[in-house]
Amino acid sequence: MATEKEKVAPGKFVEYSYKLYDDSDGRLLFETPKDAPDEMVYGVTPGIVPGLMTVMEGLSKGDRFEVTLPPVAAFGDKSDELVMTLDKEIFMRDGKLADEVKVGAVLPMMTADNLRVNGTVTEIGDKIKMDFNHPFAGLTVRYEGEIVEVRDSTPDDLPQVGCCGSCGGNGGCSDGNCGEGCGC
Repeated sequence: MATEKEKVAPGKFVEYSYKLYDDSDGRLLFETPKDAPDEMVYGVTPGIVPGLMTVMEGLSKGDRFEVTLPPVAAFGDKSDELVMTLDKEIFMRDGKLADEVKVGAVLPMMTADNLRVNGTVTEIGDKIKMDFNHPFAGLTVRYEGEIVEVRDSTPDDLPQVGCCGSCGGNGGCSDGNCGEGCGC
């Protein structure tokens, strides 16, 4: 008797490889490396494009998928609120503009809440204009991919959550104090 193949479903560990295209012109935007597929615990891992997850549900190892997603189901629409003009002093080093600050450069920045975000420099003048939209925001995209692996998830597969990621177990702090001095 043949064993039934594992299917992508909530709580399952899934490895998948794909190519991502700009649907308007067919330009390749991203491709997972052949030896390093993306992975997730289906329905648990944050940050997975919702439309991509939907097309994978019920598939098994070796199954191929293709889906075209409008901005709202993929990386969102471009938001003017995420384009900011910042004081040049933020980017100064030893009295001059840091070498890496160039139009088109993607720079890591910290929010007021100490979250790391990437922004693209769009203009340099008296101030620096940066776009914090996802690079693919506003695009209709097409995914072409394959399910590489599906299996039951283990505790090690679960995304680390919590304040500092070193709180033990899955990063949770059951008593509100992980002992790491991070105020968990």
